Order: sequence, then structure tokens, then C-alpha cells
Amino acid sequence: MKTSLPGSRKSFLGFTLIELLVVISIIGILASMLLPVVSKAKLKAQVIKAKTEISSMVGAIKAYQSTYHVFPASKDTRAALADAAETSPDFTYGTKYGGGWWANRKGQQTQIGTFGVNPRAQANNSEIIAILKDLTVFRNGQPTVNVNHSLNTQKTSFLDAKEVDGLQTPGIGPDGVYRDPWGNPYIISIDLNYDGQCRDGLYRYDRVSADPKGIGHYGLFKGNPKQPNTFEARTEVMVWSMGPDGLANPAAPATVPPNKDNILSWQ
Repeated sequence: MKTSLPGSRKSFLGFTLIELLVVISIIGILASMLLPVVSKAKLKAQVIKAKTEISSMVGAIKAYQSTYHVFPASKDTRAALADAAETSPDFTYGTKYGGGWWANRKGQQTQIGTFGVNPRAQANNSEIIAILKDLTVFRNGQPTVNVNHSLNTQKTSFLDAKEVDGLQTPGIGPDGVYRDPWGNPYIISIDLNYDGQCRDGLYRYDRVSADPKGIGHYGLFKGNPKQPNTFEARTEVMVWSMGPDGLANPAAPATVPPNKDNILSWQ
């Protein structure tokens, strides 16, 4: 009758160091192969989310206009355009933040605003969000332009969006700024001269929107063929995100980085 020694059974059932290293190596290889797939799926989900939020904002602004027969904008915003109506018929709520300009998570700064308007009159999208959501005070304690519900007298919340605590977190922050899935502010331009066309603070530029034949990218056209930087969209509202890189460049074509990944309501 044959018997097995305890030591030999332990050797038979256990793993050697080499076998463990092989298993770990295989797991590492599989993980490295899976990571790009997961990252790509996450990016796709973020893009879909941004498109959904952009569509909701466009719908909310149009619903407000249908209710009040004007677009959501403060008296100061309209006054700022009055001084530059020829060059800036419409207002762009861009990347102005307090006394400076917004920077993405890498510290890279992008200055987007209304062309030709006094720097003090530049604004981010918190003004529009306050009006659309009927906020009289932001969650950080700062008063909004909608004092005593003056710009939303029916006290209707036209926009359903998530409120968050961070200042670089996707959603509406305590400062009232609505940020995209990458933590950057959405850019909103509105047809405030009511001509049925909209001129955005970035996409107005010839270097951004003109193709080699002078025709506008993404359906844009020259609002005034005799003036530079007057590209417009045949829509009353333009909303867009700077995309995953959190950057936009007024000197680069719309079809190349860093503008290529921007997500546009009119595209």
C-alpha cells in the first residue's frame, strides 16, 4: 500500500513562485488590454451625457422665450450689447469667472466671451441658469440677477439639472455655473437682436469657422460678408462644450484640435 508524505501533497496542491508570477503577468496583460476599452466606453458615455444636457439647455431657453416672449438675459447684458451692436449682436456666456477666466483641471485657460464687449460685462452661464431655474440666491450665498423673481415672475424652473458641491464637478455648482461632464462651463450664445440668427463668441471667427472655400463649418455662414469674424448659425440659441480636453482656440479651425472635440448643439 502506497502512502503520500504530507510535504509532497503540499507541493502538489500549492503554487510555485514562478507559477504565481505567470498568473500575475497574465492578469496584468488582460488589464492593460481592457483599460483602453473601458476608457473609450467612459468617454462615449460622457459625450452622450453632454449632448443630452446641451439639448436640455436649448429646450429650456426656448421654453422660457415661449413663455415670456424674450430670451433670458439681464438688463446689464442687454446694455452691454447696445454699445457694440454692429460687431456683437448676440451675447455669449463664456468662461469669465469672477475677476478672471476659467482654467481647466490642467490649469489651461481659455478665454471665451462676447466680441467687442467691455471685459467687466463678460459673464459665464450662471446668469442664464439663475433665470431658467428661478434662483434668487446661489447656494454660495451670492445674489443672482433674478432679484425678487424679476426675470422669472412665474417662478417656473425650466431646467432640470443636477446640483453639485464642487467648482470643477459636472453639474450646477454652488456658484450657479453649469459644467459639462469634464468639469468645464458650458458656453451659451443667445440671439439677443432677435434676427433669427446667432453669433457665438468663438465660432464667429473666420479662422475657426471658414473652410478653404470660405464656407462655414457645421452649417455656419457669414452674417456680414463685408466684415471679418461674423460667422453665424441659423438658430436662435447655440450651446456647446469644450469637450474632453477642456480647451478651445479662436485661432484654430473647428475641425482640428483643440476645437475638434467640442460638442455643438447645431452640429
